[in-house]
Amino acid sequence: MEQKEKILEKIKNLREKIEYHNYRYYVLDDPEISDHEYDLLLKELEKLEKENPEFITPDSPTQRIGGEPLKKFENYIHPFKMYSLANAMNEGEFNQFLTRVYKELGTEKINFSCEPKFDGLAVELIYRNGILQVASTRGNGEIGEVITQNIKTIKSIPLKIKNNNIPEEMIVYGEVLMFKKDFLELNKEREENEEPLFANPRNAAAGSLRQLDPKITARRKLRFFAYGLKSTSPNNFSNSHYERLNYLKELGFPVSEERKKLSNKEDIVKYHQQLENSRENLPYEIDGVVIKIDEINLQEILGYDAKTPKWAIAWKFKPAKATTILKEVEFSVGRQGTITPTAIFEPVFLAGAKISRATLHNFDEVKRLDLHYGDTIVIERSGEVIPKVVEVIKEKRPPNSKVVIPPEKCPVCGSTLFKSLDKVALRCINSSCPAIVKGRLKHFVSRNAFNIEGLGEELIERFYEEGYIKNFTDIFRLKNKKDTLISLDRFGEKSVNNLLNSIENSKKIEYFRFIYSLGIPYVGEETARLLAENFSPIETLFTISKENLLSIYGIGETVAESIYEYFKNENNKNLIKELLATNIEIKYNNKEIVEHSPIKAKKIVFTGKATNFTREEFEELVRKYGGLATDSVSKNTDYLVVGENPGSKLEKAKSLGIKILSEQEFLDLLGVKNESNSNT
Repeated sequence: MEQKEKILEKIKNLREKIEYHNYRYYVLDDPEISDHEYDLLLKELEKLEKENPEFITPDSPTQRIGGEPLKKFENYIHPFKMYSLANAMNEGEFNQFLTRVYKELGTEKINFSCEPKFDGLAVELIYRNGILQVASTRGNGEIGEVITQNIKTIKSIPLKIKNNNIPEEMIVYGEVLMFKKDFLELNKEREENEEPLFANPRNAAAGSLRQLDPKITARRKLRFFAYGLKSTSPNNFSNSHYERLNYLKELGFPVSEERKKLSNKEDIVKYHQQLENSRENLPYEIDGVVIKIDEINLQEILGYDAKTPKWAIAWKFKPAKATTILKEVEFSVGRQGTITPTAIFEPVFLAGAKISRATLHNFDEVKRLDLHYGDTIVIERSGEVIPKVVEVIKEKRPPNSKVVIPPEKCPVCGSTLFKSLDKVALRCINSSCPAIVKGRLKHFVSRNAFNIEGLGEELIERFYEEGYIKNFTDIFRLKNKKDTLISLDRFGEKSVNNLLNSIENSKKIEYFRFIYSLGIPYVGEETARLLAENFSPIETLFTISKENLLSIYGIGETVAESIYEYFKNENNKNLIKELLATNIEIKYNNKEIVEHSPIKAKKIVFTGKATNFTREEFEELVRKYGGLATDSVSKNTDYLVVGENPGSKLEKAKSLGIKILSEQEFLDLLGVKNESNSNT
């Protein structure tokens, strides 16, 4: 008993440390420990909780990512209606708001809380007895959708409030958003994998928060800022909205550091101008300023109209647009061979930055714009991190100007370009195209793949041109060229040793990172994780079927087709074998894989109610023995394992002549004892 008490105390201390460091990193932006040290703390807690499951609590940091994917989001009725804000598009409309407020309250001596207007997604967090119980979207203001599992993945949101002086039920309102740098990284990865790009950080945040699988949300870097506080229980909250936000900050919630409490129009106008001029320097997107009457009792006097509070307004910024002259269109080749057009134009200053190029996305967009060389074009950066061409002023088009047409030949290798009927993209399909080869090499060594420090884009370019690296395996043979590398300009023995050590250290690689490194079309980091979680070892994928792939939640038709085609190709399978021959060690999540198994690469389906294992344990057992656990019975199914009260899958299996096993026969086939006595 005493030993258990010591373990519980250690678990509590670890939780406090982890949440403290979450607060330092995500709220204060002032971390005290490295990411590696943080990961070690979390792994230690995970180990202790796994060994002592009776001590797991909903507010533990280990429970931020958990739960099975949802079938749909449930509706939730808000305790208080979540109103949207009325907009002021210019100073005149803001003046009208002030005039009405002064008149209705009969005074001009009013304090205002002025805050950035985040460009994200409004959410409601409900805490009961200090524990986060329900999180929901705004929805129509009265009914939202429950997103509690996804909200828990955002580390800046406390799962438990460590303060005894809080009401029984406390409601926190705030905005979920994505920082600009994280948005750019996400879109870069999606572009490389030929996945649809998010238009802006707001869309990326909204799309990430509404994933039915919380594991996908967890891999997106979402942030949260609180901007409101209410309660259905007796409370001693301040009458000042500004002070309520200070209180939330004390409780561990992130709040905007850009907010101010102001009392006259001139100061508010100045504040609006300052934020509009400096918004490019903020790490997140804002599209205006929210001005609220600070005193809660005055808010209650003014009340609400049908859709908006009468005591607040969002004064929007002017869109950041500029006109310039199109000089040329640059065609670049990605690692999948996709040709991307980029507009090159006379430099302009836009929202504080000097810009001379903007994305045109694809050739359908070029056609939609009816773009000609020499056109006067409108560049926009409002609500966007990446500037883009939004309009052509055709009245200013010079005579005899030439229309921008897609190239017929690859701009790098000169091969004829290809466009499938169902795809927007124009592609080079020459696998030896230098741009494609170099792009794939850069992806292979990138941070989320093999993460080979010191082997950056510039060095890849140089080694490719010198002939030292032409494919993935050449990277691991560089050690045979050590003397040659030392003799190169700007190289020396120390730098070469550092590079070769980095390459050698990269050989121990997590399974999902290995899959991601291969650069399979449409397979980003998230899909690579799904493959790693469901199909191991890597050789299992050599005989994968589209049906197996489609049985995995999160893998759709297009992605399944791409993965299937990749592993059907003998050259790709030989490439993987050659890589493994260089002594690369794939880390399969520290899970034992039985090499000589009677179900290796076999497709196994379970039906009915299990008595010897949970469904999760069954799937884990199948994976451990090299099989493929799938949901549906088909002619490709090898075994159907039957529990109590089996469903229609049994009849279908009989009609197809599929081998049927009881739970015990299945365990006997594997030569293992019952691994669990739990029920599903």
